[in-house]
Amino acid sequence: MSDSSRNSRTLIVLAGLLATVVWSPPALRACSTILVGRGATPDGSVLLSSSCDGDIMGLIYVMPAQKYPQGTKLPMYWNLPRPKTHEEYLANLRRGYDHVGYLPVEETYRSIILAGNVENMTTGGMNEHGLTIAIEFLPMRSGLACRRGVVGPNSNHWTTSLIANGLMRARTVREAVKLIGAMVEHYGFQYYRAPHAGVALPIADDQEAWLMEIFGPGAEWTPDSGQPGGVWCAQRIPDGEVGCCTNRSRIGKVDLADRDMFLASPNIHSLAEELGFWQPGDPFVWHDVYGDPGSIANSLREWRALSLAAPSLALKATGDPLVDRYPFSVKPDEPPTVRKLLAVMRDSYEGTEFDLTEHPAFNNEGEKSPLACPWGPPELFELFDIEPRRALCTPTSGYVVIAQLRDWLPDSVGNCLWFAYGPAHTSCFVPVYAGVTELPDTWDQGPDYTRINRNQAPWNFRLVCALAGKLRYQDALADIRRVFEPAEAAFLALQPQVDKAAATVLKRRGDEDAERFLNAYANHCLTQVGYAYHELVDYLTFRYLLADMEVAPPRLPAIAPPVIPVVPER
Repeated sequence: MSDSSRNSRTLIVLAGLLATVVWSPPALRACSTILVGRGATPDGSVLLSSSCDGDIMGLIYVMPAQKYPQGTKLPMYWNLPRPKTHEEYLANLRRGYDHVGYLPVEETYRSIILAGNVENMTTGGMNEHGLTIAIEFLPMRSGLACRRGVVGPNSNHWTTSLIANGLMRARTVREAVKLIGAMVEHYGFQYYRAPHAGVALPIADDQEAWLMEIFGPGAEWTPDSGQPGGVWCAQRIPDGEVGCCTNRSRIGKVDLADRDMFLASPNIHSLAEELGFWQPGDPFVWHDVYGDPGSIANSLREWRALSLAAPSLALKATGDPLVDRYPFSVKPDEPPTVRKLLAVMRDSYEGTEFDLTEHPAFNNEGEKSPLACPWGPPELFELFDIEPRRALCTPTSGYVVIAQLRDWLPDSVGNCLWFAYGPAHTSCFVPVYAGVTELPDTWDQGPDYTRINRNQAPWNFRLVCALAGKLRYQDALADIRRVFEPAEAAFLALQPQVDKAAATVLKRRGDEDAERFLNAYANHCLTQVGYAYHELVDYLTFRYLLADMEVAPPRLPAIAPPVIPVVPER
């Protein structure tokens, strides 16, 4: 068989796999976030881990800082309806954006932007000061949605994106919460991606971690009403504790007198009273007043996240989301670290009654079948009459990140984004420092949604996940782990030396050389991981799919070890 024939055959098979695995059922499309207060970690860092799920493939790129003349008001752009296909996206671009207002801005900060879906809308990121924002879709109470709002968490233009504005215009959590809140109140909130939904924005810096929740102002709101264009509340994760969010409202009782722990819009009570959701004298519980109880897919992930942090609490899961309400945050039994959060973000209920890989259907005469998987083709679960449970880890992740925020180092060095394209269980996390100003082209270009592009990192990570899910899952996953586990261990082991070297370059030679150092380190790590995952697609295809091993047995790729860059004198 010629090389071209073999490549064609491989692409045909891969395309078939993607049809059932990459574009997964909407029920699995949700996000999971863990927030860790500074007093909970062994070194005093703040941690935030989050998966962005249901976006097919993700994107990471650097948005440069910008200064504008005093008094600048930028035109704000918005484009609805949101495109559901790549063809609709191109049609929107040809039509152009809708002008919806003006945004006063004089300066923006450099930001590592995380994005997703066909329009590459901003879904999170970290700026040059270490401020980090993630996203969580939230079901909200009927009657809150309003089609007149023009700012949302992740619109298709940064001027109307709350996340992008928070990253580009705020230095701290509290600045970001107040800026985002002010935009919601002034311009009106509408979730660009899902107009009948609310949103949770996990936000952290090197001092604090907060959870901000935003809901609509009600169907009758108008921009000239003089009323806030949404209702919002933010609660801080206490120092020494761990919190989570899994796509349902988590804020409960609100103490507005405690400004250290709560911030909120001025209409937090009046809107609820106006819409008949609450009346004075009754208990005011935010998630009951404005939120929706969700489903077992939400409550079970909350239970798992908090149980992993504090097993000693022996939290119970009944499966009823109305019953299974858990503490906003818990004190962990052991200090969380980046390494431990890697495991949490890869969790699929191992060792619990909800571990689907232990289902009797996957038991073959006392041995676990190589097909045993916590997710996969729905036809397989229908055949065995198994109901899959949404786990913290999911094959629908466009990317997963862990923000490591440390105040004892300069911002550019002390704040590190551990980034993985694709789902956590099959992907390698790579350190990207806040001081980077550029990333490799194979990583920071929008994914090609019209064809399989093996030159793009997102495609190779997605293909690795797809192949594992459609093949002998247990065996394929073991091979994949043999690729990323040594690399992640090496990145973590070398980090103290990289921190020290980068801080030294910054102190002795200034910002420009420090950026060159951090760019070189990120480029090396990302490029080597990218090479390995390109080869890993071929390895998995040959070993498990094509059955042509006798011709040329495939070799499991290895990720080259990280090295500390040497920045030459200018």
